[in-house]
Amino acid sequence: MEQGGLTVGDIYLFNGDSLTKYYTEREFKPIWSDEKNRQDFIKIITGSYDEGLIPSDYHKERIVALAKLIKAGDAKPEDYADLDLLMSDAVALYANHMNFGKVMQSKLRKTWDLPENPMPDDPNAEFEKALLAKNLPSFFKTFGPHYFMYEGLKSGLKKYRQIEAEGGWPTIPQGETLKKGMTDARISVMRKRLKITGDLKNEEATDPQLFDGELEEAVKSFQARNNLTQDGAVGKNTLAQMNVPVTERINQIRVNMERARWIMHKLEEDFLVVNIAGYNIRRITNDEIVYYSPVIVGRPYHQSPIFKGTIQYFVINPTWTVPYSIATKETLPKMLKNPNYLAEHNMIIMDRSGKKLDPSTIDFSKYSRSNFPFTVRQEPGPHNALGQVKFIFPNPYSVYLHDTPGRSLFTREERAFSHGCIRLQKKWELLMGLMDEPDVWNMDKINEILATGKTTTIHLTKPIDILILYWTAGADKQDRIYFDADVYERDPAVLSELDRPWEYKKVN
Repeated sequence: MEQGGLTVGDIYLFNGDSLTKYYTEREFKPIWSDEKNRQDFIKIITGSYDEGLIPSDYHKERIVALAKLIKAGDAKPEDYADLDLLMSDAVALYANHMNFGKVMQSKLRKTWDLPENPMPDDPNAEFEKALLAKNLPSFFKTFGPHYFMYEGLKSGLKKYRQIEAEGGWPTIPQGETLKKGMTDARISVMRKRLKITGDLKNEEATDPQLFDGELEEAVKSFQARNNLTQDGAVGKNTLAQMNVPVTERINQIRVNMERARWIMHKLEEDFLVVNIAGYNIRRITNDEIVYYSPVIVGRPYHQSPIFKGTIQYFVINPTWTVPYSIATKETLPKMLKNPNYLAEHNMIIMDRSGKKLDPSTIDFSKYSRSNFPFTVRQEPGPHNALGQVKFIFPNPYSVYLHDTPGRSLFTREERAFSHGCIRLQKKWELLMGLMDEPDVWNMDKINEILATGKTTTIHLTKPIDILILYWTAGADKQDRIYFDADVYERDPAVLSELDRPWEYKKVN
């Protein structure tokens, strides 16, 4: 929505142009003459704090002051008019922020390619109905995400702010890795730390400095919530995450509530979602996680893009057409060093028409990134870069889900190794789940196709949406809060814009 030139005192209104038209159509009759509606709306904008937003963005201080004057009977006629305009303007801005987000992510990052949330049908008419029924809270429930993860983050924000108000959690001193069976003075500090976030149910112990079995389970709970290896030992990485200040966790939650406002409004009943920062993919069916797999995502300098696609088909025994950038930047130098590189990697080289060429007849020293006229393709096989299967959802980024021969990389905590595509660990579980015909599509069928060595394309009878997203905090239905590393360092830019006071720009 564009900001208009209407002012109240020195305040420029967010929705000035629309308000001028709206009040003109109403013959300038006041909207906020009812005391209950005024007080309800003040509670709503005050409650924006619980949504991770800033109440002052919605004229809260000025509205509260004018409402008090009116209630006390000390208001002038112009105070009534000012309050009416400010409250109506705040309605538009708050609804806008809850429905679309305060931060314009598409302006922060070019590789943001998700459809904008739709507005509720005829919001002006629904607003007037709510005013007449004196039920504004029900009107505002039509805005904002209605999804368990958002509600869980909201609960988590309240919980972590309470922890902050009570002094946060203690810092655990550095030292050797702590494991079950060890005795150390730091362990009693760790007990307090884990009790505060609910990972440890009972802080009391016969020997508080002993790393016992109950504490080991609490550490594993913490590690699971922070996407760490769940070995129950407190080494360098686990200790670092335990010592992240509560204020930083609050900011992470707020940033990801904002991300949820960008996209969590009209989700399908069945969809796949990749969390780049969490290195995982989930299938969500009727709000339940029915499939989960670790994934490998793009390196920080080959970032996986944010977008929505639809998986339409998969390919068993895929070939890999090496992208031009990789062929010229990585493959060509290797061919120059090793004349047998293509044969050793089961690759062929073709001209632009698709005709296979004999690499021994080509002087590759004549070519560079600016004049490479060939196409390099890796044939199907156990060492193919795409592994045994790829899942295709057509998109302008040439990104897809695929298997990988580098299976050992899935054991690492940090898994940003690809050129942008999503490498998948549990490939066959995904394939069989998408086909949903266990009598036909089982491992016997898959192995039969693999054994042929032929590239085989299968279209899904029910294509499924897939969202490639970026979350550094999330929540489940039990209100457990999960944190992931900000692998692409995107949180600070979002937080900066989220914390910036809303500017009501003057229109000349």
